[in-house]
Amino acid sequence: MPPKNNQSGLMSADQRSEIGDFSRHTPARSLIQPRNRQILGTASRRTGTQSQHSPTRMTVETQEAVYWGTNIDERAIEKQFDRFLKEYRYGGMEYYMNQLNQLNETDQYILNVDGRHLLEFNNHLYQQLIHYPAEIIPIFDTVVQRVFYDDFLSLKARNEQEREEFRLHAQRLLIGIINLEKNVQVRELNPRDINKLISVTGIVIRCSELYPDMKQATFKCTKCGHIVGVNIERGRVEEPLSCQRCRDKGSYELIHNLCQFTDKQYVKLQEQPETVPEGYTPQTVNLVPYDYNVDDVKPGDRIIVVGVYRAAPIRQTKNRRVLKSIYNTFIDVISYQKETKVEQEKNKNITEEQKQKLMYLSQQPNIYDSLVKSIAPSIWEMDDVKKGVLCQLFGGTNKEFSQAGKGRFRADINVLLVGDPSTSKSQILQCVHSLSSRGIYTSGKGSSAVGLTVYVSRDPETREIILESGALVLSDMGICCIDEFDKMDENAKTILHEAMEQQTISVAKAGIVSQLNARTAVLAAANPLKSRYDVKQSVVQNINMPPTILSRFDLIYLVLDEFNEKRDEMLAYHILNMYSLKDKQDYLNQIEEEGNTEIIDRETLYSYICYAKQNIFPRLTEDAQNELIQAYVKMRSAGNSSNTITATPRQLESLIRLSEALAKMEFNQRVEKYHVLEAVKLMEIAMKKAALDPITGKIDMDLLATGRSNASRELVSKLIVEITNLIKANLSDYRGQGVRFFDFVEQINTLISAQTSEGTIVDKRQHQKEILEALHLLEEQGFVQLPGDRNKPKIKAGIKALQ
Repeated sequence: MPPKNNQSGLMSADQRSEIGDFSRHTPARSLIQPRNRQILGTASRRTGTQSQHSPTRMTVETQEAVYWGTNIDERAIEKQFDRFLKEYRYGGMEYYMNQLNQLNETDQYILNVDGRHLLEFNNHLYQQLIHYPAEIIPIFDTVVQRVFYDDFLSLKARNEQEREEFRLHAQRLLIGIINLEKNVQVRELNPRDINKLISVTGIVIRCSELYPDMKQATFKCTKCGHIVGVNIERGRVEEPLSCQRCRDKGSYELIHNLCQFTDKQYVKLQEQPETVPEGYTPQTVNLVPYDYNVDDVKPGDRIIVVGVYRAAPIRQTKNRRVLKSIYNTFIDVISYQKETKVEQEKNKNITEEQKQKLMYLSQQPNIYDSLVKSIAPSIWEMDDVKKGVLCQLFGGTNKEFSQAGKGRFRADINVLLVGDPSTSKSQILQCVHSLSSRGIYTSGKGSSAVGLTVYVSRDPETREIILESGALVLSDMGICCIDEFDKMDENAKTILHEAMEQQTISVAKAGIVSQLNARTAVLAAANPLKSRYDVKQSVVQNINMPPTILSRFDLIYLVLDEFNEKRDEMLAYHILNMYSLKDKQDYLNQIEEEGNTEIIDRETLYSYICYAKQNIFPRLTEDAQNELIQAYVKMRSAGNSSNTITATPRQLESLIRLSEALAKMEFNQRVEKYHVLEAVKLMEIAMKKAALDPITGKIDMDLLATGRSNASRELVSKLIVEITNLIKANLSDYRGQGVRFFDFVEQINTLISAQTSEGTIVDKRQHQKEILEALHLLEEQGFVQLPGDRNKPKIKAGIKALQ
């Protein structure tokens, strides 16, 4: 349990920030005021200042003593760390001296010290760093500043003025600690870690705005104008009691414009989903970064944070200094390491041997088939779906034409899987999520509109209005997998329009007007309304989704559970083999033997995708452009005879993205003609069922764009004519009580039966819905009246029919 408030040395309650009470008291970066210390002097080391937070440092006039209660000899620590900086060698060179030389050339001010290097060089010094970071880190700052000045900056000084400027310049250099020996999870933190240096992994879920944190206060005497600076001690600003010049008491006032401030931010870190034990909810911890660490991470980033674990007391009320016995904990950030998969792609240390292996794979003639087989190898067949999600994983080439005034075109490919239950849709989503660069897996049933995008809430402690990022924002530059897509509420469906096409999310709530990036590909899975897919109805009717959302998917696959005795037998054999083989490698070997295709292991596949996304940016060749034009025109001309739209410009853009993704799979910087042909094939396979008009049996893109096919609209128009003629010919039957709906449908079907042989109207089983729609249109015109149930009304003659 943390010590009581009078022994903890934490900042007093009246000086704590109102935002969460997570301000650090005498943090590692300001415990001994390293930014104001003299590089070559000893005044800052011999101040004799005592801190309730840290062990007392006993000093004498002639020699340096250790901190009370520790074995820390400051002068010995300085010598050991100085030796480490100058003598540690990595890769055959003086590693940290080389890093300092690069900092000198790049004008940066953070030297990252690898904890594993320090552990290897001096285990005792490493252990002191872990157990007493508040004392050791400022000493490290002083040493690195002195080395930086002596060995680099002072050599460039030509006079005393430049020497003083370089001395001040060196004081800006700070130490960052990375790669500690032990890395813990958020739920593993406990009281024994307080005031120690720790390393924690997690996902950033919220970042606050920046706040100014005072590190030195400036007071001015109101009588004589004398100015004095006061450093922050234990989180308190001690106002001078009397003026040093005029001796007047209580004459000082705080001059804010002359005070020194540093940037401060509040970040909330949540443990990674894959590390949460079954049945538990994710835990969070608050981070407080300062200076160069602010605005270094964003929501959705997977990071490793190194910092000092601290506890801060909580006031019972804001107006009283009485503290609770419960403490808030937070991490005083020393350094970040981004471990989001996007950053892993950018910074993945691929050795020359690994690179040669990836290049060798890309040159294999059957690399495309190998990649397809490597996607969810436990799922039997479904090669067409696997090809689509494989293209989604690689993605197209980003196109930014803002300077030319043409805007930005998305390179991400959206895929929708629609079909019967128990057809491996969710397994494919899980597989893609594990291979995606970055993203969130969520369910449409458990996700609201704000949960998918962004929502405005109040901080539970500060009551300030803050923005919380949803699944699409957290999946920026990755893939958002949404299961049960059909069960989303109407608001969630509406909000997806902007996110899926413009890839931004606009917010105008509670005085906050902002536009957030949602550059994510969407992989969704949906079940039909009646559990089983009805082939007699369109996709829009089966899953009850707005056609404007469906039109934003590049590929829509129908995954149907069709009866086929031979196929069922092979599927059962595949599943039984999967359960009978204990060794995973034996199972993969058997799949390779059956398909005569090499299966790429998951780690290599992930590296392959990472390398392609970060290094391969294919461009269209002239042959590929001509083939795209011909393919698009051919798709459009297929509907000329029936006056239907079989392709739109969105399909052309989808073909471009698919072609680029296929080129990436081969590490090809050029999109060739055969890539376009394969993209057209994938598009036709997806459209063949998704955009199929059940009335005519032909592809009609109006089904996805408007929810209505051209044949359906023509049928309704013809039914309006037939209904009008029927009512006029039998006007007496439609007076008074009118005609029952099903009797009326039977009469219309009788008329249609005579026309069916002539081919005017096809399947009369589809007529009931179209008849009802035609009646509602005639009701708006005043030709009929429809009392009773809107879906089964009685039909009476309207005013226009009686005229």
